Amino acid sequence: MSGTPHHGPGPRALRDRVTAPSTVALPTAGDGLVWRPVTAADIDLVLDLKRAAGKVDHPRWLVMRDELEEEFGGETFVPERDAVIAVDSGGRAVAYGSAVAPASPETVFWVELDGTVAPDRRGEGIGSALLAWQEARGLQHLATCDAVLPGWLASGANDRATPTIRLLEAHGYERARWWLELERDLVTPLAEPPSPSGVRLVPYGEAWRERARCALNDAFRDHWGSQPVTVAEWAAGDRLKALRPDLSVLAVVPGTPGASEDERVVGLVLVDVSPEEWPLRGGPFGYISAVGVRREARGQGLARAMLAHVLRTLRTEALGRAVLDVDSESPTGALGLYRSLGFTVSDRSISLVKRF
Repeated sequence: MSGTPHHGPGPRALRDRVTAPSTVALPTAGDGLVWRPVTAADIDLVLDLKRAAGKVDHPRWLVMRDELEEEFGGETFVPERDAVIAVDSGGRAVAYGSAVAPASPETVFWVELDGTVAPDRRGEGIGSALLAWQEARGLQHLATCDAVLPGWLASGANDRATPTIRLLEAHGYERARWWLELERDLVTPLAEPPSPSGVRLVPYGEAWRERARCALNDAFRDHWGSQPVTVAEWAAGDRLKALRPDLSVLAVVPGTPGASEDERVVGLVLVDVSPEEWPLRGGPFGYISAVGVRREARGQGLARAMLAHVLRTLRTEALGRAVLDVDSESPTGALGLYRSLGFTVSDRSISLVKRF
């Protein structure tokens, strides 16, 4: 046996592990359909399609126009290259699909695939053709990454959208993560526990924007697939009409001596309110879009204190229900916390991933 150590090849950059096509041809599936690249002028067509499909695929929530506007203006999304649309002879959008590269990948290069086919045109092979286009464009994105990172093509679906899940699984996507939608009736009052010593609860506002973003990024660093939210992405979220800063809350503590900030955000709970969605759930509700506590501040009851404060505020605003989504395997034990506050499971969705 030789005493000379064997040195195998080191880890390879993602671009060296992926074979991507140089060009991606437009799909051709579907009788009477014209496939073409997407532009910002198509937002209303896409919105109509997504809302029609949503009645079948996710009937308890709506896609909002300003969400699409922000998506189309995103820092990494170029609609003409990253999305396709199929339009029928009457000018209606029948299919739409995109493949969007991440803005700030740190631990995984996650390309998000979003595809929709009109319910009355399913079963014609349109979805398969659309997914093939998305995958090809997604591979082109993966091939731009010169870092040694995992590469994911990822999509998601409500668990009632079984045809979508079957299509993705048939093309090699694996069930990676379940997400639970939880609800709590706010008719029953909730006692508000005291905040931990030295912590102040304040409403979210523009003055706190960057400190809140940094707190959320720290809070989610150890969560599955989570990547840092960029300044531009955070600003886009702040522009959405649904965001209610007055109903959201931050946990702040005094800054350390010599620090540039006099107060530091160590936790946050953000709230959205979309009256358009109220009929889908039988009445007014508030959606808790984010709950996070910096890792060094965990174990002090901060999340419970912030959530109790927000639930009481929502009740005061005559919102009869609170809704949120949670990773079913959250490393922070968030599901147990929510259950202890009276939340129960009302729906499920799944992330499916193809890894490179």
